[in-house]
Amino acid sequence: MKYPISFSRTLPKALIFALLVWVAFQPEPAFAKIYKYKDEHGKTHFTDDASKIPLRYRNKGSVKNFRGVNEPDPAPGSSSALPGQASAGGGESSVKNKNDEGLSAQDEGLVKKTIQTFKFGIALGSQYKDNLPNFTNGRRAVYTIQSSLPLKESLAKELAGTKVPELKEALGFLKQSIAVDKQTTGVTSGLRTRIIGIFNRLANEGKQQSALIDKLEKALKNSAKKKVEAEKKKKEEAEKKKKEEAEKKKKEEAEKKKKEAEKKKKEEAEKKKKK
Repeated sequence: MKYPISFSRTLPKALIFALLVWVAFQPEPAFAKIYKYKDEHGKTHFTDDASKIPLRYRNKGSVKNFRGVNEPDPAPGSSSALPGQASAGGGESSVKNKNDEGLSAQDEGLVKKTIQTFKFGIALGSQYKDNLPNFTNGRRAVYTIQSSLPLKESLAKELAGTKVPELKEALGFLKQSIAVDKQTTGVTSGLRTRIIGIFNRLANEGKQQSALIDKLEKALKNSAKKKVEAEKKKKEEAEKKKKEEAEKKKKEEAEKKKKEAEKKKKEEAEKKKKK
């Protein structure tokens, strides 16, 4: 006998609950906001990037966020009322730093966001560590997996095309995890075996995410170190340039005085010769 589980009505509430739990145990970064809106078909969408919300849905009062201070309703006709969205006719500049200058601001933000998402995943999975493999716990685990799927998909989209090695590795993990999540939609007749498999998978993914977090945190530390070194080098070069300019100016002044002295000496010699 099969026990299908329907998430069509409960998924949005489940995701909101999961995110609220996350908020309670995580620090409040400026960039971490989850937005929710409905399209013309009544389908609910989640995203952590306000710029990805279609313009036609931004001025209808249907957009909500679950992190940080609630933003005021956008002004009618405004195309840039949401945070993180560039104003009309303009765009957010993205400064690409060299490898020896550490991560760019954009990459650094993605690394921090990925770390938070993985910590969230570890927290969700760890609650089933000591649970019995029965139908109720299995159903809860599937429910958890499906409710966190939109967050993973949103992050995977943001990481697409990244050139940071640690983020590439994180993206590879996300793609594999998302593929399995989409297949984990219910608990069937192979009850105990299937549930044990789900619990084992959550535990294994927790270990993978923990290892990836270590690499990402190391990347942030290395980036910070490179930025300090780059700033130090920049300061040294500025001081060197200033010193060279001072020496050049001093040399020019000495040359000027020498020429003036030679000119004066020549004039006095000519004056003496005329006498």
